[in-house]
Amino acid sequence: MKNQAYPIFIVEDNEVYAKSLQTFMQSRFPQLQEIKVFRIGELCLMELHRNPGIVIMDYVLNSKYEQANNGLEIIKRIKEEKPLTKIIVLSVQEKFDVILEAIKKYDCSYIPKDKDSFQHIEQLIKDFSPQKAIPHFEP
Repeated sequence: MKNQAYPIFIVEDNEVYAKSLQTFMQSRFPQLQEIKVFRIGELCLMELHRNPGIVIMDYVLNSKYEQANNGLEIIKRIKEEKPLTKIIVLSVQEKFDVILEAIKKYDCSYIPKDKDSFQHIEQLIKDFSPQKAIPHFEP
């Protein structure tokens, strides 16, 4: 597998959870050069020029930052600017209609936050590529 890779963005306002996921991903995908964490989606949007291949995003992003947009609004804006970016919604979202909209309209994957979330993310990232490896997306 090539040592070259694209950035993965994690958008999560729970800093401890985000850091845990980042550490997990670094241990599972050591070939990744960058896994960047953002507390709010707006900060992620400012870095889209870095061409992330995957964005892992919580839906509720305004629990600590009231002015922050929710995950669905950020997903919409990511897909407008970088339509090939794979998005994984990682959330305890109980409003399934919101999840369905993200899945259908913006071609997102959904993983509920639970004890197996990190393993599901690992598998989904592997599944994004036909070679079962980290995919490479052209900017």
